[in-house]
Amino acid sequence: MAPIALNAGPMLEVRLGTPPGRAEHRVRERFKNMHINRLKLENFKGFDHFEMELNDRFTLIIGRNGVGKSSILDALSVSFGSFLLGIPDATSRHILKEEVREVVREFDGRMDFVSAYPAVVAAQGKVFAGSHDQVITASWKRELLKATGKTTIKDAREIRDLADSAYGIIASGGDATLPLLSYYGTGRLWVEPKRIDRKARPSRFDAYRNSHEPRVSSYDLLEWLKRMRLNEFESDRPSGILKAWRAAIESCFDGPVRVNYSPSRGRIEVEFESASKVIAYDNLSHGQRNILSMVGDIAYKAIILNPHLGSEAVSAARGVILIDEIDLHLHPSWQKKIIPALLKAFPRMQFVATTHSPFVIQSLSEGVLFDLDDRHPDGDVYNMPLDDIVEAVQKVKVVDRAEPYIEQLEMSEGYLKLLNKIIDTSDPA
Repeated sequence: MAPIALNAGPMLEVRLGTPPGRAEHRVRERFKNMHINRLKLENFKGFDHFEMELNDRFTLIIGRNGVGKSSILDALSVSFGSFLLGIPDATSRHILKEEVREVVREFDGRMDFVSAYPAVVAAQGKVFAGSHDQVITASWKRELLKATGKTTIKDAREIRDLADSAYGIIASGGDATLPLLSYYGTGRLWVEPKRIDRKARPSRFDAYRNSHEPRVSSYDLLEWLKRMRLNEFESDRPSGILKAWRAAIESCFDGPVRVNYSPSRGRIEVEFESASKVIAYDNLSHGQRNILSMVGDIAYKAIILNPHLGSEAVSAARGVILIDEIDLHLHPSWQKKIIPALLKAFPRMQFVATTHSPFVIQSLSEGVLFDLDDRHPDGDVYNMPLDDIVEAVQKVKVVDRAEPYIEQLEMSEGYLKLLNKIIDTSDPA
């Protein structure tokens, strides 16, 4: 893939055999989905110049604390926010002045911090279109040129117009499959996004509200579950959509469970088959709540975003999902399962996640591991011994596990000899 030229103007390459000038017309008919395949940063947070490629299925980012893993996810949310510019009422992510890289400069013999403008987030991605996934390749970028300015959109018009075209199809009564774009940060369990006035009729575009914010709205999910259970009751038959939602969550849990919504108690409940007990969502462990809220949110948004797909909306969902510290609150046995489980539950989704866990790294059978310390992709790590991952990949010296036990044994033997000597000398015989 050719590098992204930061000084280049907007580019839209159409690979549908379409004459120039007719790209938008064909996109209006065929648009289905998007992936981000390359990211380039300039003066964004701690990065002066940075570039990386992203895998279509899973990109796992590792590195020491403070090296910039979360910053890459923030930049990607700015990038997919360019698409959301074309969706009315969607909340889009911009470059903040606090995110501009600071450098030390000398003024009148005194050192001070100044912001290094322009800050640039550039991306290259693929848009899938038509019944056979023809490919449109596009490059776009956002810039913040000065402290008093706003994030530019002039070089993101093509990706914005793709969203606008899809929105036009839907507004005129047609169906268009939209990409799911969502960010789950480390505070996803604790910070509730600002609630939206729900007097208006629920819309499929509600899936894009707060999608760039690294948190989950349990309120939105509960309101949707209430409506779905009411529909089940009124129709007197099980909902295939709810079944698909449950299946996604249950497949990502560490052990057999059944997830239900109790209308009488107004809460989500989890039935654990192994323990034969039912636990309310609020009483689950942090790890269990983390997975239920995140996976439940992805599946819920996939369903409301593309209602024309019905019960296939979850398995057919495409788009970009960002997850910071994917191992958050999970036991090591669960850490090993979470990536394969997500790939199985959402077989067409693109994931970008960060981790510190060698168990998560070891489980990466499909995708790319990107080491931010060295700023390059690592080789195959699937099922590599944990000691090798910790030492060779994460560059942490592993102390020989036997050493402390040997030292303790030697000390014990010494104490035993000393004790025997004391006993011998004090023996009256």
